[in-house]
Amino acid sequence: MPVSAPSRPVARGVELRHVELPRTTLRVGIAGDGPPLIMLPATISLIEDWEALIRFVGQSYSAHFFELPGHGGSSPLDSPYRSELIAESVVDLADKLGFDTFSLFGFSFGGLLALRTLQHAGDRIERVALFSPYIGREALLHSRAKLLALRVLLTALKPEIARRGVLGGLSGRRGSELLAWFMHEIGKFETSADLTARLRSFTASSVDVLIAQVNEVLTTPAASLAGPFASRCLFGMSMRDPMLDYSTTRAFLTGTFPDISEERWDTPYHAAPRALTFEDYERDHRSVLTWR
Repeated sequence: MPVSAPSRPVARGVELRHVELPRTTLRVGIAGDGPPLIMLPATISLIEDWEALIRFVGQSYSAHFFELPGHGGSSPLDSPYRSELIAESVVDLADKLGFDTFSLFGFSFGGLLALRTLQHAGDRIERVALFSPYIGREALLHSRAKLLALRVLLTALKPEIARRGVLGGLSGRRGSELLAWFMHEIGKFETSADLTARLRSFTASSVDVLIAQVNEVLTTPAASLAGPFASRCLFGMSMRDPMLDYSTTRAFLTGTFPDISEERWDTPYHAAPRALTFEDYERDHRSVLTWR
């Protein structure tokens, strides 16, 4: 099946397409006509959450942002979720769209996906921008008690009947509010989206993907994501990130990318508490467009 024709734009300058790949069909938001760049999403992200960033990046690149398989408008993978399969699908997307080489932009959990993609097809990736990236469990700033609580929850949710019970609970406001509280207070999860409303919209595959992602965050060692990689890297992160340790992240990336540039911020959050506007990106993140 060919790439679908564009549907109704999310916003001015962002087109939606559904792209059928061997393992999944991805819902993709596209802006710009420069060199190809694939944006790797953070946890439970929708295109609508990032339309301003897609348009911003589209000023210098042909920016492609996809929703994770099993979440939003993307179909589930043909086998249980693993980040290695996402990396394969990123390369499948590049192949389907005719990109011999391309760049990556990963933020938060998307950092793990970018590193997996570099491991899978590093010779095709020219540049990689990593903003507040997850680089392994060693960078987590959670207390031992919070990590234990997260592990206990994951163990309890291994049986499918338990996961389906969570899905049933999310259909009500009380259940979605409780999980949103747990994700924020225990998991240190940050998002500008209405998390309670987002959780109420979850499908069975969305629950499975979220659980699989949290499991990877808690168990993936940095050594399993290491290079070295020849691609040029732009690293941006707040030195006061409350979720991921800046020094640990920086040390890993400088040891992994011989050619690295850095942007340091001083914001007290991992993810902005409100959706950033196009003007915000223009003011604070021009480096994404000018870095070469």
